[in-house]
Amino acid sequence: MAARLLFDVNFGRRQRKQRVYRHFHFEFDADEYQQRYRFSQETVQYLANLLKPKLCRPTMRSQSLVAIRQVEMALRYYATGDNMKTIGDTMGFHVSSVCRSVRDVSQALVDIAEDYIMWPTSADEINNIKRGFYSIAKFPGVIGAVDGTHVRIIGPSLHENVYVNREGYNSLNVQGICDHQGRFINVVAKWPGSNHDSFIFRESDVGAFLETYHRGIDRDGVLLGDGGYACTRYLLIPYLRPNSE
Repeated sequence: MAARLLFDVNFGRRQRKQRVYRHFHFEFDADEYQQRYRFSQETVQYLANLLKPKLCRPTMRSQSLVAIRQVEMALRYYATGDNMKTIGDTMGFHVSSVCRSVRDVSQALVDIAEDYIMWPTSADEINNIKRGFYSIAKFPGVIGAVDGTHVRIIGPSLHENVYVNREGYNSLNVQGICDHQGRFINVVAKWPGSNHDSFIFRESDVGAFLETYHRGIDRDGVLLGDGGYACTRYLLIPYLRPNSE
C-alpha cells in the first residue's frame, strides 16, 4: 500500500473517462441534405469555414468536434426545433454536444451578423438594388421588401401570454427586410409574437430612420410590404380593391 502511495501517481484520482464520439456518417444526395439542413452542402461547408475560427478553439482533447458537424447540429435544430436529445440520437452525438454546438454556432453568427446584414447607404448600393427589383417585375424605385415571420419558441415563465400569436402558439415576430437577391439588409428579432407587423416596423431603428431622413422615392427609394403595414411615403402596400390595371 505504501509503495502504491509513493509510486502510483494516479492512486486516489478519479480516472478520466475517455471521450468517445459515436457520430454517424450518412451519405445524402443533394436534395436529402437540403431537406435536413435547409442549405446545400456547399453552403453549409462555406458557413463552417467562415465560423471555424470561433468554433474550433485550442483544446487539450484528442477528439474535438469539427466545425461542420457543429454547424450541421445547429442547422438541424433551427430547421426542426426538435428536442436536442432527439437530434443527438439521430446524428450520433451526446445531447451536451448538441447543446454546446447550438449555443456556439448561434453566438458566432451573432458576432459576424453586422458584417453581412447591412442597410444600403451609398448611392451605388441603393441604385443597384433598385435596378435589381426593376429587372424582376418592372417596379421602379424599390430598395427592399419587408415582412414579419413567426419563429416558434418555448413560452417563457414570465409574461408568457404576450408571446402567444394569433395562431395560438408562442413565438417571436421577427421582421426581415430583403434586397432583390433575397439577402437580409435589416433584421429585428426581439418582439413577442402578439405584436403586430406594423407596430414592429414603426418601433424599429429602420422605421425611425426612414420617418426622419427619407428624402423621396427618387433618392432613397421605397420598401414594399403587405396589407399588415401602413402605407407611407417610404413604404408601399397593395391596393385593397383595385378596379383597373
